[in-house]
Amino acid sequence: MYILGLHHDTDTGAVLLKDGQAVFAINEERLSRVKLDESFPERSIQATLAYAGITLSDIDVVSFGWHSGFPYEEHLTGYVSRCVDIAEGSAEAKKIMLERVAVEISQDVPKKRFFDEQMKRLGLTAKMEYFDHHRSHASCAFYPSPFDEALVVTLDARGNFRSGAVFHGKGSEMKEISCNYSFDSLGFLYGQITDYLGFKPHRHEGKITGLAAYGDPEKCLPIMREMIKVKDGKIYGVIGKYYKPFYTQHLVALKQALAPHSREDIAAAVQRHLEDVTCEYIEYYVKTTGLTKIAAAGGVFANVKLNQRIRAIPGVEDLYVFPQMGDGGLAMGAALLSWHARSAERKALANVYLGPEWTNGQIEEAVAKHTGKLQITQFASNQECAGRVVELLKKDSIIGLFQGRMEYGPRALGNRTILYHANDRSVNDWLNKRLNRTEFMPFAPVTIKELAPRCFMGWKPEHVTTTFMTECYDCTDEMKQNAPAVVHVDGTARPQIIAREDNPFYYDVIKGWNAATGGLCLINTSFNEHEHPIVCSIDDALNSLLGNNVDCVVANGRYLIQPI
Repeated sequence: MYILGLHHDTDTGAVLLKDGQAVFAINEERLSRVKLDESFPERSIQATLAYAGITLSDIDVVSFGWHSGFPYEEHLTGYVSRCVDIAEGSAEAKKIMLERVAVEISQDVPKKRFFDEQMKRLGLTAKMEYFDHHRSHASCAFYPSPFDEALVVTLDARGNFRSGAVFHGKGSEMKEISCNYSFDSLGFLYGQITDYLGFKPHRHEGKITGLAAYGDPEKCLPIMREMIKVKDGKIYGVIGKYYKPFYTQHLVALKQALAPHSREDIAAAVQRHLEDVTCEYIEYYVKTTGLTKIAAAGGVFANVKLNQRIRAIPGVEDLYVFPQMGDGGLAMGAALLSWHARSAERKALANVYLGPEWTNGQIEEAVAKHTGKLQITQFASNQECAGRVVELLKKDSIIGLFQGRMEYGPRALGNRTILYHANDRSVNDWLNKRLNRTEFMPFAPVTIKELAPRCFMGWKPEHVTTTFMTECYDCTDEMKQNAPAVVHVDGTARPQIIAREDNPFYYDVIKGWNAATGGLCLINTSFNEHEHPIVCSIDDALNSLLGNNVDCVVANGRYLIQPI
């Protein structure tokens, strides 16, 4: 049985399940080369079909994780009650609330109409199944997780008039416990501060997380506390004074209150408040349900510092964050909902190397197109190539690693990765400049499971978040001294920790580096220039090389490609 999951909004894309198992997943940006592409996922659909060797007629179900309509029976009373509560607060709050409703309708209705037209064009209308936005997030949080039973939490800006939900996941079932509406959105709170500080909301929130480490949260925390709070297991936006549930349109009082403060202190305050509110919210349900394992998805959980705090909540035993946690993962969530409507069988998601790959022959052909500019060296084995990579790293070379199937999600996990050693404290400045990235953004480490206990405090082999780089850890003193380039100013790092079976060539490079130098880890940063998607094809990788983003490309564990 083939189920095609689709997403058509920010970070549009497609996923294919075969008998419940994810076999292919991609987001349109990697193919169109338009960051967080919102266009109809035409290229993603074609790439999916090509990989599986099928046509649209072979698809049994098409799943869509948004625009399922407002769930009147389940949420009308709660939604109307929240609207009345806001309207009774003040005339300004009522005005903002009505604007929020009108904007969502004006955005979603045309998109739903356009999507339906495309399904008709492709002859897929009769195969369509629509699901709620937050149930789709919850689906991809719980079903691929290692947990048989979990508290499932979703938080983002908004979708289907909601900004988050809590579910009890058990076996193949998920029962909704509670939700928050889009008036009460932590995603909008964080995005609005992102915009206020001069960055792009719904895109550059990670920069606020990085910047926050340089500030004092206490200076602006009272302002943040007047924007959003938790009460009786609900998140409430205090609409009308400082808070407006939009990415932009900052209220005058908020701008005046923040004006005297530095961007570092503002970033630190919104980060701390996001952590405090989310942890208080989750802790409420840990206590009331007795559930100790957390499965999470939604854009808010792209925040790796927040995820570190969640693991530390009293009573929490373990945490899983879906690797494609933002809206780009809704296609997977919807497809899984279609599957579990038909089967109780859960299929493990061992890795997210679910994108396209390029053969050795295709790599040789691509290099040949740059005769006179690039030279290629072929190695007899992966082991020989890994040894050469270690030697290049010892000579301060920046390696573009291109191998196997592309990663699904926002993190580079070794197949479309830039590698460098972690010895140089100044690397954040000069390498970020070379990649046209913001200078204060920290680089992340990759290491192997055998070395991880020497690097990260409290890490355990069962912590799946570290396979996918979705959580921060406090670094040991040995790590701080050994790898200063990847330890952020607050003493934390966001690691990827792998076993050899996860990615053999990648593992062998790291192990070889440790054997040769004593280095505990390497820098792993995404193979792309700022505001460009992570490279997908070998042509993308070679263009990045020719653009001087990296010094060489190592392809498929067999080729070293360098400028002449």
